[in-house]
Amino acid sequence: GDALDDERQQLTPGVGAQVRVLTQANAGPQAARNRAMAEARGRYVAFLDSDDEWLPGKLAAQCRVLAQQPGVSAVFTTWRVWHPQADGCYLRPPELAGVAVGDTVDPQCSGWLYTRLLLDVCMLTTTVMARTDTLRRLGGFDPHLRVGEDYDLWLRLSREGRIVKLADVGALYRMVPGSASRQANTRNWELEVLRRALQRWGTTGPDGVPVAPEALRQRLQRLELDHAGTHLRQGDARLALRGYASLLLQQPLQPRWWLKTVQSLLKAGRQSLSGTAPHA
Repeated sequence: GDALDDERQQLTPGVGAQVRVLTQANAGPQAARNRAMAEARGRYVAFLDSDDEWLPGKLAAQCRVLAQQPGVSAVFTTWRVWHPQADGCYLRPPELAGVAVGDTVDPQCSGWLYTRLLLDVCMLTTTVMARTDTLRRLGGFDPHLRVGEDYDLWLRLSREGRIVKLADVGALYRMVPGSASRQANTRNWELEVLRRALQRWGTTGPDGVPVAPEALRQRLQRLELDHAGTHLRQGDARLALRGYASLLLQQPLQPRWWLKTVQSLLKAGRQSLSGTAPHA
């Protein structure tokens, strides 16, 4: 559940005593999910954000994988990005009507995923199921991470065991205009999570396979570029300037980055003069 509190425990009418709904004061998704994991009574935990949907068969298929393969630390599924119609309504894709999630595995995204996760956040929270005892032992989601707490946990799970991806679409990920996940963040959280993982475990997975150095360099560079570009377009130009300056120190012969640096400098000056510069 998204929120929990013992004092306000209640049963949802019609769903049976096996379901508990609890609430707590809003402390962010990390705290809510961690409390849910602490309260969970089953062997497995799955996550569902309030604006997303699971498709039929998802949970059953994931339970089968975890029950049959004790070396697997987590199972996730393919997902579909769910955009609103012109009137703001969300219509379920007709091609998914009557379709249930099966046991077919996507081999390209299954196995020891640590090095793959270094290059791409290929797991979506709403699609993940993991063992309760493993999640508790890992400490759940890091409450100090405002963004990227899910990426951090997937990296830790990828050091514990193999991860399986089911090929079928198991969830709809709702795109909500103006949601917090689409806002510019002062800190480059994803880059921080990635650098922390590299400091802790290095560039080689538990299976002994290293990440390709050039691919990792491009990944780190892309995260800096994306963060700087977001702030140049809609955030604090001072942060954009800082990001492009860092990139130029790495590769000073990139003319496009010099142009972006000049644009950031000019915009930062305008924001400062007009008093519109966000507080860092």
